[in-house]
Amino acid sequence: MDFLIGRQAILDRNGKTFGYELLYRESLSSSTSASNIDGNTATSRVIINAFINLGMDKIAKQGKIFINFTKDLILDRVYEALPKDKIIIEVLEDVLAENEILESLKNAKKLGYTIALDDFVFLEHQKHLVELADIIKIDFLELSKKEIEDQIKLYTPYNLKLLAEKVETREDFEFALKLGFSYFQGFFFQKPTIQTKKDISPYQATIIKALKTINDPKSTLEDLISFISGDLYMHTKLLSLVNSPFFGLKSKVNSIKKAVSMLGEKKTKEWLNLLYVSKLAENKPQELIILSTVRAKFASLLAKYFNTDEEVSYILGLFSLIDSILDAPMEEVLKEFNYIDKKIKEALLGKENEYKKLLDFIKAYENGDFEAAQKIAKQTKLKNENINNYYFEAIEFSENIYIT
Repeated sequence: MDFLIGRQAILDRNGKTFGYELLYRESLSSSTSASNIDGNTATSRVIINAFINLGMDKIAKQGKIFINFTKDLILDRVYEALPKDKIIIEVLEDVLAENEILESLKNAKKLGYTIALDDFVFLEHQKHLVELADIIKIDFLELSKKEIEDQIKLYTPYNLKLLAEKVETREDFEFALKLGFSYFQGFFFQKPTIQTKKDISPYQATIIKALKTINDPKSTLEDLISFISGDLYMHTKLLSLVNSPFFGLKSKVNSIKKAVSMLGEKKTKEWLNLLYVSKLAENKPQELIILSTVRAKFASLLAKYFNTDEEVSYILGLFSLIDSILDAPMEEVLKEFNYIDKKIKEALLGKENEYKKLLDFIKAYENGDFEAAQKIAKQTKLKNENINNYYFEAIEFSENIYIT
């Protein structure tokens, strides 16, 4: 596979996941160059890889999938090969409101497809595209606040929804909310809302104490069984998880002792860490804990290529957004987790080591910065096919836990 494929979340006004934009890039190898890669080839290959080879649920178990459409792909009506209830046709900003384009998009609307206009700026000669659109994406990095306000006034007569793209800060998110935007795409939800003199709540302190107990190197299987048995929430949650379709057991497990014995010490600790961190994040957008879990699994799968420990890499990914979960600076948060491996702490605080390189790769990949990701990957034996497979295995792992 000569493509790198990723996704970026799009949230609604309540912080729930509305869908994902499909991100992709063709690898620049000796047989390809930037000059002979065009959007049509790229999108066509991605559609084949994503929807046929990978499978729909591996890309996104919930929500819509936004796919970029060039002029030629619209004219060829490629959308007809895709499920109308799952995909959104994202018309690229350089597509003009020509008659043939409008006819194809009218056909798409008639068939029940949803149409979004990407990075759109209202111009009179493009208004016929607006008339067909269901969603307008407005770039918050490209336009000033005044320009954004002026733009949305032009869309008032039309029956459509607005999507704020490249929303990087909480301030921009609040601004977009106030203006009536329905959907939000960007990294704003991954960043902590730092509050002065904010203390860890008693509820959070209890969970952090539980995480310390779980990760104590001296803890044994018997200690874990005793600990879980004394925590009604975790007792119920772990048994529910073990008996879920995720594990596919033929007979029901009714005791914690049996569940822990079946999982083993290492896996039990992994699951307890995951369940408790997700509990810390229960008042946050679900996408935040989904992303944390994707990072954890992705990091563990990539560990062998970065010469890192698989178990430590898992914890690195899981705790990589703990500052956003607790809305506190990472340095302050890590003081509460004094049991975490020193190399993880260093990586999370930006100090160069093999774990930071792994985390840098994961962040670049999930942000769609495939050039930076490939630059790091070239220092390892990672191949694009491995990257794609591991990434979507991590997504499937995470969504099978949180999405029913």
